[in-house]
Amino acid sequence: MGRKVSKKVFRKGDLVKAYPPKDEFSSPPRGFYHFTEDEMDVRREEQRQAIRAGEIEWHDCAGEPRLVPKHAVQDLNPEFVYEVLRGRCRVERGYHMVPGQVKILDTETGRELYCEREDLYVVG
Repeated sequence: MGRKVSKKVFRKGDLVKAYPPKDEFSSPPRGFYHFTEDEMDVRREEQRQAIRAGEIEWHDCAGEPRLVPKHAVQDLNPEFVYEVLRGRCRVERGYHMVPGQVKILDTETGRELYCEREDLYVVG
């Protein structure tokens, strides 16, 4: 009836791994990251060029303007080790706030990712 509360405790500096997919049909755990202003500018310019070229319309079926995405999704590799930058956080995804997240550092790409606490476990 109440909110689902995660019992997992992560602290800054912990090393964590993602759980592997449960079976061959389920997708791997995912995290998301926010675009920087430079990445947003590049995406805006790509969108403008596509509109000028007639590849896409400037609006959707309801007449609302198409907005450039603010974030992207990245699959978490169960074999990689990630460092926890923030153990508990509530973060903006799109235009909504999402609770129950943990902020991790992807050492392969250098990106700061946000993902659900239930998708990770501590290894060190």
